[in-house]
Amino acid sequence: MNVNMDKSQEIFYKILSEHKELSSLPQVLAEVLKISSDDNSSADDLADVIMKDPALAAKLLRVVNSPFCGMAREVTSIKQAVMTLGIRTVTAIALSTSIYDLTNKIDSLINRKKFWRHSLEVAIASRMIAEKIGYGSPEEAFVAGLLHDIGVLILESSFPEEFKRIWRLVESGEKQELVEQRTWGTDHAKAGQFLLDQWGIPKRLGEAIGAHHEMIDHGEPASSKKLNLILNLANQISRFRVYSMPPPESKDLENSDVIAASLEISQEQLAKICENLVSEVIKESGYLEIKIGSLEELFLQANQLLFKQYLATENLLRENRTMKQQINRDQVKKAALESLNSLSATFSHYINNAISAILGRAELIEAGITRGEIIDKNGSAGLSSQIIIEAVDTISIILGELNKISMYDDSSQLDDSYLADFEEKIKTQLKNLEKASAPIGG
Repeated sequence: MNVNMDKSQEIFYKILSEHKELSSLPQVLAEVLKISSDDNSSADDLADVIMKDPALAAKLLRVVNSPFCGMAREVTSIKQAVMTLGIRTVTAIALSTSIYDLTNKIDSLINRKKFWRHSLEVAIASRMIAEKIGYGSPEEAFVAGLLHDIGVLILESSFPEEFKRIWRLVESGEKQELVEQRTWGTDHAKAGQFLLDQWGIPKRLGEAIGAHHEMIDHGEPASSKKLNLILNLANQISRFRVYSMPPPESKDLENSDVIAASLEISQEQLAKICENLVSEVIKESGYLEIKIGSLEELFLQANQLLFKQYLATENLLRENRTMKQQINRDQVKKAALESLNSLSATFSHYINNAISAILGRAELIEAGITRGEIIDKNGSAGLSSQIIIEAVDTISIILGELNKISMYDDSSQLDDSYLADFEEKIKTQLKNLEKASAPIGG
């Protein structure tokens, strides 16, 4: 018998014994799910159930009448909301807002604002990817994204001491799911799937949540379950994280590429989604009444993200230089060309991330000014705009240098002095990018 399977079952049963209040959903929400999965149900059926819970009904109407749903005229009744938006969309909104309230009752040391910031970002990215590829239910993808890390809260609350130790390892750079597997024989993704199964939430959502950390190599067939792939990819491109993360490894980048190819979504389309994520997270957190932190906190995290992109890219240069020194002299040119070709692809990934972070910063400033939360008395907003321009210019220069390298198809065209000069140019520009990533007023 599989020892890990036995151990994971023990973990799941302990979760239920520790959280009897979570063994099933509130009655109204359970009925909402039952109606939404019944093809014979009507808008009246769903409206009648929702109206049994006045707090849920009031919150649902607030969301429906916000820009989140883009209604042309005011919706004054739950029945009208269901008739206008459809059973699936109303169910998704009800589920999202209710489970947010439900899980916030669980004791936790995790920074809840960071947790929901990341969860909402993955939810929005999932919906955007679903819409881009023509997936049948973008709302379903949104719910899967919002709940994808719910297992983290459950495991931490059930095993606080073990979780503290795991969290320290994760903060130091170890992969969370791998440390969890070593400790419990399962991870937060599977714990989340188990909980959703207990709640009677459609199996495909639970399966997607349980698989959102699965790795797929080139040449390996990707899952035929599109929701699994959508959620996995959305989590990969997320920028706001609950904990400090090391730069992605090559296998992480490969996993992302394989999934994107399977979903037939281009890197350009993904980059566009990333550009719009920050502003959407800010807007939709307000509509859904999900607390993700102040603009000041978002500014700080955006700055940290941008600086990490610089550090990751600088490390790539350092590793490349070390590798060149270790190669036999008569193979240097050939190896250098191969290395630089590989380096160019990896640079593109990090540079796209940096661009997303920079644009995100601009969106934060714009949102703050619009909402009256930023008064530009000392010209900090103008300074930030200048920083954005300089940083984007720097990135353009780096890309230009990389494009020059890509024009060479023969290693004999590259001598050592050219390679050294190339590296120095890149390092100079990266130092400019470091300056651009410094906190405002710092």
